[in-house]
Amino acid sequence: MKELEIEELDEILEEFVSDKIEVGEAIDYNSIESFLKPYIEKKAILGFDIYQYSQFPSLQQTLIPHLFKELYTMTINNCIGNEDFFFEYKVNADFEKNFIDTGDGGFQIFETPIEALIFAIYFQANIARYNTGNKLLFNLYHVIGEINLRYSLTYGNIYSYKDNFYGTAIINCARIMSKDKLNRFLIDSNSITWFNTEINSIETCLSFEPASDFPTIPIFKSKFNVATYKSKIFGIEDNRIKCLDVLKIGEIKSKLDTLSIFNAHMQVELFSDGKDFKKYRITIGNLNSSGLTE
Repeated sequence: MKELEIEELDEILEEFVSDKIEVGEAIDYNSIESFLKPYIEKKAILGFDIYQYSQFPSLQQTLIPHLFKELYTMTINNCIGNEDFFFEYKVNADFEKNFIDTGDGGFQIFETPIEALIFAIYFQANIARYNTGNKLLFNLYHVIGEINLRYSLTYGNIYSYKDNFYGTAIINCARIMSKDKLNRFLIDSNSITWFNTEINSIETCLSFEPASDFPTIPIFKSKFNVATYKSKIFGIEDNRIKCLDVLKIGEIKSKLDTLSIFNAHMQVELFSDGKDFKKYRITIGNLNSSGLTE
């Protein structure tokens, strides 16, 4: 995304806010806003972190950031290798430069909420594989033990400055996730509105048939080509999402705004290279509809 340079900001502020302006003279905020507008973009923010990280013993806390990085890198590779149609990012660095790292988790910036949904599916799949204790990163598992993630998804304005990201979508994502004590997948109303506007509803993901649906959906039709289409979650002949329930569970205050929060519960069927089980299901979120903790 376009990054705001301090020199450009100085120039515009000097033009409208300088020592030449007499006390009491009106500042042309509209002109300042017009200058800044191109740097502010709507993005989807997926927040995720290790549930109850602070409750782990100190040794495990020391290792968890390394574990998280390993799982994060695997998830990026899954998205690049399996979901070419949905992701503009083509190499790991494309994801990493749009990630705000918090050690035990972070905030990933996406163009659209559906990208965030797909990323969360692959991350949870890697968590499930890790939690078996005998397939993925088993040495770390035998020290740290099982982990769970909580997720939050928001959609709104952000901007970039000096390789950092700021904006209401990130603030709201952090506040929503911090309110949850039940390792759920919480979604704000802006994200729900995006799904309603672009694909009729988030539940429509359950019934995607790309060959017939994507050529008619505006956000997909310009780049859909059945010959080159690539997605393991929404395959041409097999939609891997088997269950998707969304219900409104409450509201929280974020500064002066009131945010409507929805709880998502999703089950996805994936395939394995293992000898014993050729496919398995993962669950993201849960069905607990209790209000958010104040």
